[in-house]
Amino acid sequence: MLILLAVAATVALAAKPADTKLGRCLPTSGEVSGWTIMEGTYKYGEGSGIADIYNGGYEKLLDKGMTAACVQSYKNGNRNLNVYCDEFSAAEKAKAYYNGETSGDGWTTVSVSEGAKWKKTSSVVIGLLYRGKVHAKVVAKGATDQQVEAVKSFLTKLSSRIGTNY
Repeated sequence: MLILLAVAATVALAAKPADTKLGRCLPTSGEVSGWTIMEGTYKYGEGSGIADIYNGGYEKLLDKGMTAACVQSYKNGNRNLNVYCDEFSAAEKAKAYYNGETSGDGWTTVSVSEGAKWKKTSSVVIGLLYRGKVHAKVVAKGATDQQVEAVKSFLTKLSSRIGTNY
């Protein structure tokens, strides 16, 4: 039994985005102009494995209906960002999570087929999107206009890729 758990853990660590439906929602290198994947940054988890993506409070995410999550980092010169995709048990739960996350002030809408918003803070630009059962988040380090444009571009690409895969 212990060997099976070790093999399963190794497989999860060695997973590539193409190995899961959720991972296939992530943009490939160059798909968003100028941005490439940072090698070795992809992580995927289901159920309690979501703790590998979200360090703290993943139990609350499970209670909200999250069933799986993945993350990957991208770079463009000295700029970088992280993209998270979260699968929920139902579209209504993904939408409710998105609505809860974007309920405060400062969010600006991005024109895509379903909900997408971004917000600039003093140190990061955050973009959120839901489409069907999937919620996505883009976090760009640095609050420059270039990072705002990058987040909006990633949200647009994510909307398309999620629509293709879900």
